[in-house]
Amino acid sequence: MINKEDSFFVEFLKTILPYRWSIIFITIIGMLLSALHLYLTPSVYEAQAIIKVKTNNNKGEQYSELNPLGNIYSTGTENIDQELAILQTFHIHDKAIDKLNLGVQYFIEKNYKKSEIFSNPPIKIKNIEILNKKILGKDILLIPQKSSFIIEIKDKKYKKLFSYNEEIKTEWFKCIVEKKAKFDMPIYFRLNGNNRNIYERIVKKNFKAIRVNKNASLIKLTYQDNSPKRATNYLNNLMDIYKKQSIINKSRRNNKVLEFINKQLISTGKALKHSETELERFRIKNSIIEPTRQSQSLLDRLSDIEVQISQAQMEQGLIESIAYSVRKNRDLDNITPTLRELGDEPTIRLIERLQVLQRRANELGAELTPKHPELKAINIDIYRTRRTIQKNIKRLQKNISKKQKNLYAQKRKYERRLKVLPTKEKKLIDLQRNYEVSSKMHSYLLEKQAENKMKNVATVSDYEVLDKAYSSGSPIKPKRSMNLAISTIFSMIFASILAYMRSSMNNKLQNIKEIKELTTLPLYAELPILENSKFLTKDSSQLLKSFRNLRTKINFNHPKQKGNVILVTSSKAREGKTNIVANLGYIFQKANYKTLIIDFDLYNPQIHKVFNLNLNIGTGEYLHAQENDMDNLIQKTKYENLDILTAGSITEDASELILSRRLYFLLEIVKKRYNYIFIDAIPLSIEADVLYIMKYSDVNLITVQEEFTRKSFITGIQKHIGEYKFKNIAILAITNS
Repeated sequence: MINKEDSFFVEFLKTILPYRWSIIFITIIGMLLSALHLYLTPSVYEAQAIIKVKTNNNKGEQYSELNPLGNIYSTGTENIDQELAILQTFHIHDKAIDKLNLGVQYFIEKNYKKSEIFSNPPIKIKNIEILNKKILGKDILLIPQKSSFIIEIKDKKYKKLFSYNEEIKTEWFKCIVEKKAKFDMPIYFRLNGNNRNIYERIVKKNFKAIRVNKNASLIKLTYQDNSPKRATNYLNNLMDIYKKQSIINKSRRNNKVLEFINKQLISTGKALKHSETELERFRIKNSIIEPTRQSQSLLDRLSDIEVQISQAQMEQGLIESIAYSVRKNRDLDNITPTLRELGDEPTIRLIERLQVLQRRANELGAELTPKHPELKAINIDIYRTRRTIQKNIKRLQKNISKKQKNLYAQKRKYERRLKVLPTKEKKLIDLQRNYEVSSKMHSYLLEKQAENKMKNVATVSDYEVLDKAYSSGSPIKPKRSMNLAISTIFSMIFASILAYMRSSMNNKLQNIKEIKELTTLPLYAELPILENSKFLTKDSSQLLKSFRNLRTKINFNHPKQKGNVILVTSSKAREGKTNIVANLGYIFQKANYKTLIIDFDLYNPQIHKVFNLNLNIGTGEYLHAQENDMDNLIQKTKYENLDILTAGSITEDASELILSRRLYFLLEIVKKRYNYIFIDAIPLSIEADVLYIMKYSDVNLITVQEEFTRKSFITGIQKHIGEYKFKNIAILAITNS
């Protein structure tokens, strides 16, 4: 059983088959155009590298105390996303682009194909000044002469002669061309502008940074270029600059903290020296060496509290510096170590995110208006992030202020207890307390100084190169074999669809199936084209078999012993109706049926030619009442049971003759004499008079031919059926096979 899909496919093939040569031609043209395009398209290579980023999973103890749940929920995702965003910014690529040497590109044309000169070009373009950015990326042709050269810009219709080592000034650029080696073939060069232009036009679309997977802090970097070596060098340079920049940034931030600590050490050192001197003088003057045990206990407690107060004051100074930087949106890089000293890692991540957003906003601002949706969204994000940072800093300030209030309260409590001590002992405790506070703060600051110096010495990058940049050496695009195969397939599909559309728009009958779609009339037979045949002469021929089947069908549907009138017509001339009538007469007489063929095509009679008969007398003479004796009009053939009534010599006023009442009498006479009467009628598209004859026939066979008969003619038959109430119309289809 054939399903609908298979049936549609088969019919589709049949429909497009007549256009097979055009399909082949279009497919070949498509394949050749694709091959030409692939030949002219330069190969693109890809370099890859993988770096590891240190995430925020493992921070110091201070952060753990501040947020005990932090390590449970922190996966480093935000940090990786931030690094991905940073890697996409011009700020990171700027120095790497310097080493890319893409300010000017040189090309030669060979075999109709442009190839880039990657090293040692024979000329050098220097002292470039871009006057009009529309020239960026355009091919500029340099044609060498004996001692000079011609600059030609084809799409600008510009052409002018210049000398080497002299300034060239055009409407679009200024430069100097230095000749480094002899050359005799034209050279193309492209001006790509400054680093920003190169980043926006070239690097940005060829560079990608993606996370390897969500469970690893690994970033994959890729860069595409026409040169695998240049792509590899670019990634290696980028990663090297990225690592060095990370170390420089961290060192600079630590230096800010060291600077603050050193200032505190100077003032604390002076206070320590002064308090030590005062304490020593008091002891010598009053001969007091140590306070009592009770006083010593109060002294120790007060010293601890005052050290904590000093530390809180230092933290307060740090917080005020941070708040000022955030308010003014300045030196955000430098406040990260300070926040780390205060144990505020969430705010550090917010500041890093703010910096990335601001860089992105600056880049977009150079191209887009402030009302652009993407820039508006980033500005909103910047505003919200800054607000959150300010809230966090205010929270820190509030916590330190609260801590200071508690410490001052404790200090006042112990100072009240000191008031009851003797005057000299109280003075000694005050001096010794000042000394111990200064000493402890000095030691604390020295410890912090040493820690930050060690950080500077041990500063390492936050990034580790796991895989250096490498390229397979094989182009990633275009995939020439695959693209050629795909383009060939698509060309064939396009050509087939085009053929199907042409077939749909073609008003001519394409195949037999369309007859069933266009009309409900019965199909009596499918006959091969008769070509130049006049008679059915070979009993074994396929044509003879087809006419025998047609004879059987007519016999079955019209079994009368005498007077079966079969009319054959067509849509227009040269559709094979005369040959069909002649062969029907032959096949019926061969079965011993008394058969008559009447030529009613009075406009273009042809039957007499088929049988080599006289045209002087026939149908026209009877209808014109010039001859009443049918025996004188009907002519014999060499076949015993086949007679012919030709059209006759009278063709003037043919329409009036057909509409004559004598038509009825003519048919009544011959119906009594013959078993089958075949009428070769006028084509329907020439005159409507044939419809009058069709009223008197038992069956009207209308011939249609593939790729010849118009579809509109077949649908028009339905109109005649409805108008004239015909019930005896059938189709004879002439096929090309």
